[in-house]
Amino acid sequence: MGFDLFLGCVIPARLPYLEVSSRKIFEKLGIELHDVDGFSCCPDPTGIEQIDHKTWLTLGARNLSLCNSNGGIISFCSGCVETLKGVNYSLNKDEKVKREINDYLGKVGKAYDGKVDVKHFAQVLYENLDKVKNTIEKHLNGFKVAVHYGCHYLRPSEIIEWDDPFEPVTLDEIVKTLGAESVEYDLKMECCGNPVEKSDKDLALQMIDNKFKAIKKSGANCIAVVCPACYQQFEFNQRELNKKNNTDYNFPIFYLSELIALAFGFNPDDLGFKFHRVKPSNLFESINFTV
Repeated sequence: MGFDLFLGCVIPARLPYLEVSSRKIFEKLGIELHDVDGFSCCPDPTGIEQIDHKTWLTLGARNLSLCNSNGGIISFCSGCVETLKGVNYSLNKDEKVKREINDYLGKVGKAYDGKVDVKHFAQVLYENLDKVKNTIEKHLNGFKVAVHYGCHYLRPSEIIEWDDPFEPVTLDEIVKTLGAESVEYDLKMECCGNPVEKSDKDLALQMIDNKFKAIKKSGANCIAVVCPACYQQFEFNQRELNKKNNTDYNFPIFYLSELIALAFGFNPDDLGFKFHRVKPSNLFESINFTV
C-alpha cells in the first residue's frame, strides 16, 4: 500500500516535527509515502478560493495532475485535503469547467483527468485500524484526550464524504484504540477560531478560550488535533490567553500522529516535543508514562 504525499505549506514550513511523527508511524505500518517533485500550496481553502475560484481550481488541478498515473494522494493537513477533494468535486461535476481549467494547465504542459483519489491521513489510519492496533507497543493509559475534529476534516460533507459531520467517531475510535480515553466536552464541534484571526484577533481568542474552558471542565489532560491550523491555534494561544485573562491553561497539544507514535514505542525525544510550547513532560510524569 502506498500514497503520494502532499505536505502542503504549514507543516514543512512551521511545524516540521509533525511531519516527523507522521512519517514514522506510516513507515512502521508498512504504508509507503512517495514524495512528489513540484507540489505547491494546495491552495488554502480559506484564501484564494474566496478571491478567485478559477485560480484556486487551476492551482489545485496542477497539483493533482502530478499524480495522474499514481492513483492516490495522502495529506497530513485537513485544509489541503479539503482543497484537493474540492477541486476534484468541482471539475468532475462540470465538464465545461474541467475543459477550461485544462486549457489553462495546457499552457504549462499539464492536464488533469479528475481521477486522483485524495485521503486524509486519519482516514487511512482508520481504514487500517486493525493494523494500528497490532502495532501498538505501549498503551496510552492515563491519557484523557479532548479530541478536536476541526472544520475542514468533516465539511463540506458532500465533498469530504468522510465521517458524520455532526456526530463524528473516527478520531475518537483511533484514540481509544491506543488505550487512551476520549473525553467528551461541550463545544467539541465548534471551530477553533484560527481562520477568524485574519480579520478579528479578539474574536479568534474568544473562540479558543471558550474551547479551553469547556475542555478544562471536562477533566481532559491533553488535546488532540489533525489540522495544522487548529494545532497552531491551540498551541500558540494558550500563553497569550493566560497573560491576557490571568488563566492557567497548560494543555499539551498533540497531533494525532504524535499520540500514535508514542503508542508505537517511539522515544519522545525523537518526536520533536522540545519544540512544543507546552511540553508534555509534565503530563508524562503525572501519569507515570514511559516508553
